[in-house]
Amino acid sequence: MKKVIISIGSNKGDKNKNIIRVLKEIEDIGKIKKISSFYENKPVEAKGGNFLNGAVEIEVKISPEKLLKKLKDIEKKIGRKFPHERGDEREIDLDIIFYGDRIINKEDLKIPHPQYKKREFVLKPVCEINPDFVDPKTFEKVKEIYKDFKDENM
Repeated sequence: MKKVIISIGSNKGDKNKNIIRVLKEIEDIGKIKKISSFYENKPVEAKGGNFLNGAVEIEVKISPEKLLKKLKDIEKKIGRKFPHERGDEREIDLDIIFYGDRIINKEDLKIPHPQYKKREFVLKPVCEINPDFVDPKTFEKVKEIYKDFKDENM
């Protein structure tokens, strides 16, 4: 079993309902261990209304590639259109932030997520559910990364 952290966001339609639906769908992929609070945030590099963002920690047996496919299928099922323009509003946006201690650098799959350190809407909920998770690239704990982020942006 691998410990996986997934970022969840929604800024289109009934955001609360979209998130509840996605959590039920994720239960079919793996065992949910922790769910963060969800925070309202202004869009970053996106159009439309505010986002609701949070994170979930799950345990899975499937490969990162299969997990990505399942998450994309969930996004489609909940209403996200593919292909889409960067920054479009979205019923749901799911990103794999961490997959255990794996480092993956493929065109369509990068783990750890390459932008997570720059986004408080990812760092804050990830830190809430697993502050001691260690980034396999830098060997820093998430709580240290989040503290540095806050210090730099004050």
